[in-house]
Amino acid sequence: MWTADWWWKTQASFPLLEIVPVILGSAKTMLSILSGDKSGWPVYLNIGNLSKAKRRSVKSNGLILIGLLRRCPNGPKTHTIKIAYQESMATMLRPLEEPVKSGIKVLYADGRTRHAYPRIASFLADYPEQCNITGVMYGWYPHCEIDPDD
Repeated sequence: MWTADWWWKTQASFPLLEIVPVILGSAKTMLSILSGDKSGWPVYLNIGNLSKAKRRSVKSNGLILIGLLRRCPNGPKTHTIKIAYQESMATMLRPLEEPVKSGIKVLYADGRTRHAYPRIASFLADYPEQCNITGVMYGWYPHCEIDPDD
């Protein structure tokens, strides 16, 4: 994560602050092995300051389950499912609102306490989850008109 241009540009815009990149991830998961009809979306949170080995290690607690979104009951329209998904994600991320604005004191591995500011760096998801969170219609391939340098 620390090799990403995004991080360096963000850190440069806040030179006196410690930026903590937050990585979110979600993928539809089957919750019932026997009947196979129960599914949900676990939502995980990862900290980008950790090395890849630490983030992926089960023992390091680098990957935290912050919520499990249940499948909507049979029958709601796709638009209703997308709204429910987006509102659920907003509720799960609400505890980050205050630390994003005013920071949070964090004890680092070197024993020093620093004032850190979390920023959502990426949301890792399969195509269906990306459609739900962005509100894009499934099956459409939108074309981004923004210059990559912006």
